Amino acid sequence: MKKISAYLISIYSVIIFLTILGSINYVDTELSERVIRFLISIHKLHKAAENIPDLLIYLVFIGTILMWVIYFYRLKKKKNDINTKFLKLAATTLPVVYLLKTFFQFAFGRTTPWLILTKPIIFDWFNKNSGGSFPSGHMAVFSAFGSAIIFCFPKYRKIVLIFLMLLGIALILTNYHFLSDVIAGAYLGFITSYALWYLFEK
Repeated sequence: MKKISAYLISIYSVIIFLTILGSINYVDTELSERVIRFLISIHKLHKAAENIPDLLIYLVFIGTILMWVIYFYRLKKKKNDINTKFLKLAATTLPVVYLLKTFFQFAFGRTTPWLILTKPIIFDWFNKNSGGSFPSGHMAVFSAFGSAIIFCFPKYRKIVLIFLMLLGIALILTNYHFLSDVIAGAYLGFITSYALWYLFEK
């Protein structure tokens, strides 16, 4: 995949930033209220959505270790091909983006959508007791991994993008995240993976 110029990255960043602001001001609250009222109206569906376990940290931990093990094994066998480069990129970007999303969730301190009917949705900056839903951690991690796939294996772009789109829709329809959380998470994952890919290639 060809490198994207700094000019285009800046343009994309401005567009994403404006989209996130627009979503926060005009879309998030109404969409989330509609989703939560629909989930509540179907008791079993509401319970199922409410009890989905958060396994993200385990996926990141296990995936990172597994990829590093395979990466060093391939290096030992002198297999320094695109598969080895992918393993290095993915194994680096997963923990990095996880740490970044953890920091940003703490920094922004956004109320979780599950509380939308009982509490005001605010950004409670640097409050460790806040919900911390912005940006979406799941979207950030999977977007980072998906971006690594696209950079190394462009032929899988469509499959990756479809999966990420379905994941974003699922996060919104289960009311775990606002639309803006998902957009911000996707961009964080992409830009983190891109920065590391650019660094490694350079």
